[in-house]
Amino acid sequence: MITLAFALLLTTAPMEAPQDIPAVCDPASGVETDWVACAGALPEGSQLQRLARLYGASEAYQNRDYAAAERLFDQVGDFGPYASDSLYTFRADTWRQVGRDKEATADARAAWELLSGEAATQEGSPAAGAAEAEDRRRFLLSLILPILKAGRDPAFEEAFAAYRALPVKDVEGYATLALVLEQLGDFSGALEASLVAVKAEPANAGYLNNHCYILVRAGRAAEGLPFCEKAVQGAPQIGAVRHSLAAALAGAGRCAEAEAALAEARRLEPATVLYQQPLACVAA
Repeated sequence: MITLAFALLLTTAPMEAPQDIPAVCDPASGVETDWVACAGALPEGSQLQRLARLYGASEAYQNRDYAAAERLFDQVGDFGPYASDSLYTFRADTWRQVGRDKEATADARAAWELLSGEAATQEGSPAAGAAEAEDRRRFLLSLILPILKAGRDPAFEEAFAAYRALPVKDVEGYATLALVLEQLGDFSGALEASLVAVKAEPANAGYLNNHCYILVRAGRAAEGLPFCEKAVQGAPQIGAVRHSLAAALAGAGRCAEAEAALAEARRLEPATVLYQQPLACVAA
């Protein structure tokens, strides 16, 4: 989808003629585009360079490479004509991950302003389009709500009401709801929603990880540990999974193992501020 969007822009953008586009940026080559290399090959300060960096930042964010995402978002600065609720959301969560809290809140607020405006324009949309818009809206809100809450932004209550008004229709919806409620401190609600997801897909590493971490946050680390151990088996290279395991082990008093798991989380995602924080642990 990203490559297609970039290809469409290349055929319509007024700032450079198609023949001036470097080969490294050509999506017709059949090779996955290296957006950093593409940006470096484009004229400095051009709109296309900005767009290439935005694609690179979004790709890095979705790959949980927050250091790269931070660097590219910083290089872009203002989004210009490419501003969107998705970009503001991705950048807000990137800032949150690397500890830039004030900037995270500002971008989350900007994302909400765009999302709230879009809601009014979607009334009366065809059913299929409305369902897709709902899913997209739920996903973006799930990312900005914890940021608005932590930043004590006055938009939180309105945004949270909009999120709760969205119907939960499938397993992924329950899993997302659980994750949001956990971050907002509603552990009982989070556990109820998470249990639906875990029962429906007991081998899903993401759902297992989230359920474990909710139990840890609820003060029930020993109950959460088996879910974390299964999650690590299914997704050993995800920093969040290793961090949840570390938190569960610490809560269970297995301090040396907790430190080892935390070190692995830091190795996998060195830019994530949460993983740099020590875990309280009293040996069992």
